[in-house]
Amino acid sequence: MRIRFVSLLLFSVFLTGLVCGLGEMAHARRFDMKSENFATYFGGSFGPSNLSDGAFSLAAGTDVTTDKIVRSNYSGEVGITLTSSRGGLRFSGEYILGQTLTGVSGTHSSGTKYYDLTSKVSALVPMVSAEAPIWKGLESRAMIGGGLGYAFVSLDQEYTMTAAGATALGVSDYIEKASTQALAWRLYTSFETLFVDTTTLSFELGYRSIRVGSLQSLKDTAAISGAQTKGSDLRNMDASNRAFDLGGGYVSVHFRFYL
Repeated sequence: MRIRFVSLLLFSVFLTGLVCGLGEMAHARRFDMKSENFATYFGGSFGPSNLSDGAFSLAAGTDVTTDKIVRSNYSGEVGITLTSSRGGLRFSGEYILGQTLTGVSGTHSSGTKYYDLTSKVSALVPMVSAEAPIWKGLESRAMIGGGLGYAFVSLDQEYTMTAAGATALGVSDYIEKASTQALAWRLYTSFETLFVDTTTLSFELGYRSIRVGSLQSLKDTAAISGAQTKGSDLRNMDASNRAFDLGGGYVSVHFRFYL
């Protein structure tokens, strides 16, 4: 419910600002980056992921290895910005998705295939960022920034066992669902330039971190790493908590609509 409320609130603020901004565009005015101070925006990002196989490899089974890793993250973001000559604040909501893996094979050291796995990790991240200009012109500017937020992380994994795997590992097909919350931060530099009327295009290069130290199961599950009860921590084969980092470097493109 909290995730849905945050999502609806951010989208409502963004949509209201966008509608107002489009109405304002009907009255032509000269754009001056130095005097603009409020905008709504949306955009997306792509970049390499730190997630790798952290969501499943250490819970794969004794002497079992997996053959795929997550290599990239994708995201969509909406928000508002408040700016002045000295800097600004950016209030955002971002949905981050690690590359969804399908057909991951779990294979025993003997060469026998035990299962196929589908893995998906995502996060909804409300965040506040501070930005400072390092150069500003009439229609363009360059900035550096940093943000701090709270990530609502979800894990969904489906295991399809082979006959040999079910016998050796003592489990049948199952679905793993878990969630957690974690601090998130990012550092970035960006270049923003006028696109049309009072709309700008912003290119951003940065690094984000979402370190997950544990996840709580959303259901009772008989898993390879042991029995999971609703609310309990997901474990690895050595009984340590399932942990990973959904962060990584990224590049993004945003459209900003100034009022």
